[in-house]
Amino acid sequence: MGSQPVEFEEFAACLRALKERAGLSYGALARRTRISSSSLHRYCSGSYVPQDYGSAHRFATACGASPEELRRLHRLWALADAAREPDRGVNLDLDPDPDPDAEADADAVPEPAPAPGQAPA
Repeated sequence: MGSQPVEFEEFAACLRALKERAGLSYGALARRTRISSSSLHRYCSGSYVPQDYGSAHRFATACGASPEELRRLHRLWALADAAREPDRGVNLDLDPDPDPDAEADADAVPEPAPAPGQAPA
């Protein structure tokens, strides 16, 4: 697992603790959550973080998590989700081949519009 972010492991450790405390197998949790047992195993191993928190919430609820544990799990999921792709959704280079004249146009000062009632020059 060494290539995954540390946030994945923290999220997975929380899931494993809930699973161990509940004493449920992956198969039993799969039936209760309607998530495949292989997906649940990936979440608990830290090799994958679910795309949405709903899967983690169903898992935790099936394990009998308290409201405080659900809040902690949500925080850990959000951190792991953010660590999944640090620059996700941010495109700093929106135009890879900018128009060289665009920069000159941006510096140009537009002519003021004539005041109401005045004829344009």
